[in-house]
Amino acid sequence: MDRSREADDHRFLPIAKAIGLFRRLLFEWWAVALLVLALTCGLTLAGATARADDALYDLVVELRAPPASDQILLVTIDDASLATLGQWPWPRTVHAQAIEALAASQPAAIAYDVLFTEPGRAAGEDAALAGALRRTRVALPVLFDAPGMNGRAFETRIPIAPVADAAAALGQVALPHEADGTARAVLLGVRDGSRMWPHLVEQTYRLAFGRPSSAWQRGSARGEMSVLVPYRATGAYRTVAFGDVAAGRVPPAFVRDRIVLVGAAAGGLGDRHEVAGAGTLPGVEVQANLLNAMLADRFIREAPLPIRLVAGALPGILLLLMFWRLKPSAALLASLAMFALIAALPVLLVVTAGVWIPPTIALIGVMFVYPLWGWRRLHTVDKAISWELSRLSADLGGTVAQEQSRLDHAGRNALALSGSIAALRDLKKLVGDTIEGVADPLVVTTMEGDILVANSRAEALLAQDATVRAALYGIPTVNDLMALDGRHFSHRRTPLTDANGAQRGWIHLLAEITGIRAIERDRAQALEFLSHDMRSPQATIITLLEASADSGFDADTADKIAYHARRTLGLAENFVQLARLRDTSFDPEETDLHDCIAEASDASWPLASKKQVRIVTSAGEPCCVAGERHALTRAFLNLLDNAVRFSPAGAEIRCGIDRTSGDTVFEAWVEDAGPGISEERLKDLTGRFGPLAGSAPGLSVGLGLAYVRTVAERHGGRLQYAAVGPHGSRFTLALPALASAVTR
Repeated sequence: MDRSREADDHRFLPIAKAIGLFRRLLFEWWAVALLVLALTCGLTLAGATARADDALYDLVVELRAPPASDQILLVTIDDASLATLGQWPWPRTVHAQAIEALAASQPAAIAYDVLFTEPGRAAGEDAALAGALRRTRVALPVLFDAPGMNGRAFETRIPIAPVADAAAALGQVALPHEADGTARAVLLGVRDGSRMWPHLVEQTYRLAFGRPSSAWQRGSARGEMSVLVPYRATGAYRTVAFGDVAAGRVPPAFVRDRIVLVGAAAGGLGDRHEVAGAGTLPGVEVQANLLNAMLADRFIREAPLPIRLVAGALPGILLLLMFWRLKPSAALLASLAMFALIAALPVLLVVTAGVWIPPTIALIGVMFVYPLWGWRRLHTVDKAISWELSRLSADLGGTVAQEQSRLDHAGRNALALSGSIAALRDLKKLVGDTIEGVADPLVVTTMEGDILVANSRAEALLAQDATVRAALYGIPTVNDLMALDGRHFSHRRTPLTDANGAQRGWIHLLAEITGIRAIERDRAQALEFLSHDMRSPQATIITLLEASADSGFDADTADKIAYHARRTLGLAENFVQLARLRDTSFDPEETDLHDCIAEASDASWPLASKKQVRIVTSAGEPCCVAGERHALTRAFLNLLDNAVRFSPAGAEIRCGIDRTSGDTVFEAWVEDAGPGISEERLKDLTGRFGPLAGSAPGLSVGLGLAYVRTVAERHGGRLQYAAVGPHGSRFTLALPALASAVTR
């Protein structure tokens, strides 16, 4: 009874250990998960990674920037204009002259980013400027003075009365800068306590189009007037100098119907801002980028706080879920893939949807999860190794077990390892015997070519042949080596790596292929025989029959002799072409299938005309593939030759090309009116020397269809057969279309 209970205890012990391990693992998983949630949510709420996220944002923001609109024209107060018109500030009459010149060119609207909050120095200046402003649609900026009076954040100063009254609209140009001094957002509207001031560019947009921008409408609905602008670098927009405009040197067509932004760009004059992704820009180019984003309606919006909290914690939690199922190597790959996904996803969201989700916290979560969970696994592995080494050492005898009891954990593992090393020595002997047992010469070398191990066959070969020894150094230029005694070897080299996967040498196998080379020489001689010696007599027979009217044969017999001679000549030619096709590398070029079918049809015309068979080809748009024109033409010629030979007199053979799979595959087909192909012969229709069923038993396609199938496979396509009722066959050559042809 006690022995039975002890057996039951041993039987259920692994189950109990597994349950205990699962509970411990589950507890540790929840602990790591809660730590990840606390870390990522705390960092998100505290904004601890704002600087890193801003740096990443600055790298990708330009990807969202739309192309510079042709509707925007900058009139810059640059150094050349200052040199021409004099020191700043200029008289108001200069500004009036420039506005008059712009108004004459009929722009869509003008944003004049120059402050006129003080009266002009000369009498009549302000009136002249006001008169010019009334002749076109001009928006002027207002100035915010900070701090304001009576505890207000700022005071609003509008242009002087004559100028402000003449302007079509007034707008603010406030540009908030973040802690690092970089401007990323623009305020579409600012409330000063008494009214809402739209941005100068927003006012200009309304003057040009008669309605608020889409960005303003969305901001009003959400109660959020701050937008992230995707800036382009300086020099992106069409620009003319203020001096050229004032002097009338700008053609009216250059200004007509465009939105004109006037502002300072000269060094030391006007405001300059460090903006995200574009460096330092003058204020007029900042306004141009905002207008460009309005025209294209391409802004960037930072994701709300709940989404950022989820995005920060979710990758780490997903990794923890995957760690339940993945092995350590797969877990590392999953972590790297998650890391890459976290880095790439914000870029994709910015480019495609204009949404910015800061990725740094999610990256920190992943970097926190993997080592923490890896440490837990490492602890488990250490325990498992200790257990296995202890078992291995115990198998060596009771003396070793006694020694282990006197040592610490590391000493016990070291003692167990010594037993493993002894087993490795046995393994080395086994490897050496295996290498010696290889029938071909086998050499193991260092990276420099020094020999580590070689079997006796390799030693004998290397001792007598310096050419083979030289092949073991450096990168082999050829794989086929010929020894001094005339033997041929195929040199196959495989990397030799250490336990860490680093390459430490090469394994060279010199497989003897002397017999294969002899067979190849015999094959080449056979091809030469077919190419010349066998075809020459057939050509002579045909020439004699065609040149001599008095051949001693009646016309029917002479035709049959000529037919079979041509048949034999064609078989030899097909055999040679098929062999050459399989021996040469694929060298494609842009080829139109219509041209190939037309050439094959022209070549088949004499035989078709003699048999009174009509070949009909359908024209169409070019169907281009990446192919070998000669091989494709010959493939269609073989199909047409079979179709003509097996079609009855007076029949019609049709050829055409269909587009399938969304114009990515061209199906070139040849359809005849022959007797068709029997079921038993369809089993090896495209085999070499395959028969073709017909009215005359024994007729064969020889190598024709084998050549067509080889051409199809060589081009990444396939050859298909279909019966056509009531009589006839349809062969289809399906080939992938050229990429440019699909685009068209």
